[in-house]
Amino acid sequence: MKVRQTLKSAVILALFTNTVFADEGTDARIGKLQQMMQDQQKQMLEQQWQMEAMADELKALQQKSTVIASDKDGIGLKSSDGDFTMKLHGLVQVDDRNIDADPSIVGTSGWMVRKARPWIEGSLFGWIDYKLTPEFATTTSNVATSSNGTSVSGRTTLGTPEVIDAYFDAKFQPWLKLRVGKFKPFVGLARLQSDVDGKFLEQSFVTANLLPQRDVGAALFGDLLEGKLSYAVGYSNGVIDGGDQSVALDNNDDKELSGRIFALPFKGNGSMLAGLGVGIAGTTINQTGSTTSTQLPSYKTFSQLNFFSYNAASFADGKRTRISPQMYYYYGPFGLMAEYATEDQTVTNGTHHATLTHDAWQTTFSYIVTGEDASYGGVKPKQAFNPNGAGWGAWELVARFSGMQLDEGTFTGTNSATRFANIATQAKEVSAWGLGVNWYLNNYARFALDYENTSFEGGATGSTVSATTGAITKLVDRHDEQAMIGRLQVSF
Repeated sequence: MKVRQTLKSAVILALFTNTVFADEGTDARIGKLQQMMQDQQKQMLEQQWQMEAMADELKALQQKSTVIASDKDGIGLKSSDGDFTMKLHGLVQVDDRNIDADPSIVGTSGWMVRKARPWIEGSLFGWIDYKLTPEFATTTSNVATSSNGTSVSGRTTLGTPEVIDAYFDAKFQPWLKLRVGKFKPFVGLARLQSDVDGKFLEQSFVTANLLPQRDVGAALFGDLLEGKLSYAVGYSNGVIDGGDQSVALDNNDDKELSGRIFALPFKGNGSMLAGLGVGIAGTTINQTGSTTSTQLPSYKTFSQLNFFSYNAASFADGKRTRISPQMYYYYGPFGLMAEYATEDQTVTNGTHHATLTHDAWQTTFSYIVTGEDASYGGVKPKQAFNPNGAGWGAWELVARFSGMQLDEGTFTGTNSATRFANIATQAKEVSAWGLGVNWYLNNYARFALDYENTSFEGGATGSTVSATTGAITKLVDRHDEQAMIGRLQVSF
């Protein structure tokens, strides 16, 4: 438009000049007209350059990052082409815990902050993803390759924050991705769920006690057959049962190999079996400890109280192998998840050397009474809760049955000094049943109330082992443990 106006002005100016200089000679008039045309052309070029500069500036502004805020992406920044993103998320869990446990255990009830995690995730160049998650809640268990915190009523308490996730994914193809850093190993089915989506407020014996929580290393993984088959192969430092590897160097030279295959054979066909998934996972490592760094875990209940620990002189001294078959099934509002894990761990205590086999299992049922579809990925309310009565969120009922059994050889032997654990203080078997209700107020907030009852075999004063035969001769069971936990969770 400006160029057209400039041309129009030049024509008018030329006609005006022709009139003004009518009495001058022809050559003089031509010279002045040529000079004026050159000046106009120069102005036109300058204006065109300004317009091009403005267009470039507008394009650059359009390509700058924009602020995002949504249910899926949280809060963050995103480039116009979507190749570069940075998303800020947060998770806070506040519990009110009431525990009726063994009379010798005190200080187990009250309020606590279970998790306090801000995290950043995003993408680079459209094919590299990253995630960084610190943890500011200070009570946890089995951190690093051995419990190294201060024991308080059977729990491990840490006074400083730690890094939960710190990794990147290079997504070469849907069937070929590389993850490097600290992350959840591709092993446990419930463990691989988001930390905000678990049906119960604490993990089962399978996840919490036998399978790894997080580790440092690398893994290749991907999806095949349009998502009907997924695989993962990992190489990492290796952690104790239920362990959460620190980000420091490992003190064991051997590394752990892990693998997992999971299939959704009927995915996408619209049948009743479309929500069926089955798989198997496993790990193996030559785990070598010592009396100062045992590389052995403690096992805990739903209340996060220890029910089993090895003797102080026992330590890992050989191959450790885990195998875990797993499955889930979701149909409409109904959900089912089941896992089993068995582990062979070679242990030494003085002159006593043995391979112990421990196993655990869990089955979790869920039903969403407000009619939303159940899924492995969590519950999204059809209508968010509104205090004015317009919506009540989503309500879910859950039930879980689980158990864990330790190898009897852990407690036997003719020499009490070389037994791996004392049956009079450490239980050899636990079983639990639990009920719960989850109220999803909206996509960000959840209130949950769980009750779980745990029974023990052995673990109390009066349990004995024969010094002649080395066999268990009497079992006195530890007091049943009953836990009621309420939690308010906010996550975005």
